[in-house]
Amino acid sequence: MDYETQKPEMRLYLGNTITVSGTELTDIQLVFAKSSASNKAYAGLSASTGTLESGGASESKTDWKTDSWTGNATQVVFTLTGSGQRQIRQIVIGGEPVVIGPEETVLPTEEDLDPTAIYSEPTSIYVPDTTIFGQEYAFISNNILVHCSEGSIMRETEEEAAYFGCRQSQQLTFTAARPIVRLEIDGNVRKLFSATCDEGTIQYESDPDLEIAGYPVLTISGINATSVTILCDKNLSCYEARAYFSDTTDSVALQKADAKAVKIVRNGNIYIQKNGRLFTVIGTEVQ
Repeated sequence: MDYETQKPEMRLYLGNTITVSGTELTDIQLVFAKSSASNKAYAGLSASTGTLESGGASESKTDWKTDSWTGNATQVVFTLTGSGQRQIRQIVIGGEPVVIGPEETVLPTEEDLDPTAIYSEPTSIYVPDTTIFGQEYAFISNNILVHCSEGSIMRETEEEAAYFGCRQSQQLTFTAARPIVRLEIDGNVRKLFSATCDEGTIQYESDPDLEIAGYPVLTISGINATSVTILCDKNLSCYEARAYFSDTTDSVALQKADAKAVKIVRNGNIYIQKNGRLFTVIGTEVQ
């Protein structure tokens, strides 16, 4: 989403490619969103064939730029080899615009859960192998549905820890096929964080006056419902969560079973230790 126009866009980062295919391609234009103009340097976008003419550089965010490709091919691969990023608002092929917009996505619901599931042993739920920012999402793993009215999912990389997050003033819901009796969330909260829930009682395990990653950040006990919704007044990032059921002796991990996050304090600074690696509270690995 373009920050200034609030229109859908496609972002290319260093090393990313975009492929355009057709029966006879002779003229392609890549139109960059307004905020992309702040990157100034447009050099670095290359084409696998034909000739690519850069739209130039600009210091004005209100100045739209277009890169123009000409040639004769059935497929053209554009690669970003320069620094920064490119935010493509529109692709024009042979004079016909192809508007970039989000594909309609059907999110899973409670009806997609298996009502015969038995939670007798700890069950791992993995963070989806995707990265999304600032939108509604839902995923099911091992028969537990996680739904967020507006949030983000970050998959684990060599530099960053995986998490699923809920934006401020939004709702995060955990749903199972059998009643949940307790929830625990290990994660990262903002200063003066608070939350409410529609089932059970919330207890904060870390100081809400500090920006902190805790183990856990909060727990919800006294639940006896198949669905629990948390309303967060500020951002909440979940590095790991656990759901307890009446017939389990251990927790159900809502991330990788071996990815338990532990709070580490060094020289007055707070870090997350996970899988033998050390991260800052925003998920950046410390070398």
